[in-house]
Amino acid sequence: MPVAELEAHVDGCADCAAWREAAAGITRLARLAPVGDPPVVPDRVYARVSAKPGVDRLRWALVLVAVCQFSVVVSQLLGSMPGLTGDAHGGHLQHETAAFNFAIAIGLLFVAARPYRARTQLPLLLSFAGVLLFLSTVDVLGGEVGWYRLSGHVPLLVGVLCTILLGFGRWRAPEPGSHAREDADTFTATADAEPARARRRTRSDRHQPPAAKRVA
Repeated sequence: MPVAELEAHVDGCADCAAWREAAAGITRLARLAPVGDPPVVPDRVYARVSAKPGVDRLRWALVLVAVCQFSVVVSQLLGSMPGLTGDAHGGHLQHETAAFNFAIAIGLLFVAARPYRARTQLPLLLSFAGVLLFLSTVDVLGGEVGWYRLSGHVPLLVGVLCTILLGFGRWRAPEPGSHAREDADTFTATADAEPARARRRTRSDRHQPPAAKRVA
């Protein structure tokens, strides 16, 4: 029913207007009612609720990898500055590489701080690691780079692996502050007039707070 027609009916119907006021009063009472004592949770329940396995270790590993990336940035910047390490080499290309390595380090720190959003950084990290592996293989076969230089890429590969584990691991449970998620494309809207009628989720439904998206 359109909202305008509904409002017009309520304005002219005393029973419906009284029902609406009573419903609003009940809502106010429910919101203002004092919260009672929480139920006592048995110790066996707490014993079965353990921390997400391995998350802390992966997050600290990402922090360590980010520090290694920052050290690479510092070495690149120092190497491009004349008067500190002799003649500057690389020029602007060296600065661009340092800026990109700095962005990679920030991305790894973001994953360490928000592990449930690890998948958002995978397109960048995987594309960078894939191209780097391919070009490094070509350079090794051509004798243009040594293993000592390639060893500097190991921390980055470790960071990519940790990000993959955080993004696809079994500990990917909803975190506080994250939105509720539906696995199906449709959900059931139950009502007295239209019981169990399935409707398609609209764009606005995806931006509702978690409580508004739960199925009753």
